[in-house]
Amino acid sequence: MNTAQIINEQYKVLPKKVREELKSLILKGDPPSALMQEIEEGLKEVKLMQEGKIESRTLDDLKKELKDAQ
Repeated sequence: MNTAQIINEQYKVLPKKVREELKSLILKGDPPSALMQEIEEGLKEVKLMQEGKIESRTLDDLKKELKDAQ
């Protein structure tokens, strides 16, 4: 699977509101926003998880991480 296909697959699973915001940012050609940077970081993390370079996390782990960050 090439990079464009991976990005397309990730785009498909985004919530509708995020997809629309992402699409508008791409069309406007504005500099990357914080949202775009977070998406890119998330995609890099997923790739590393798939390659086995970092440990996969469960939804409960992510919830705990978010709660601790507050």
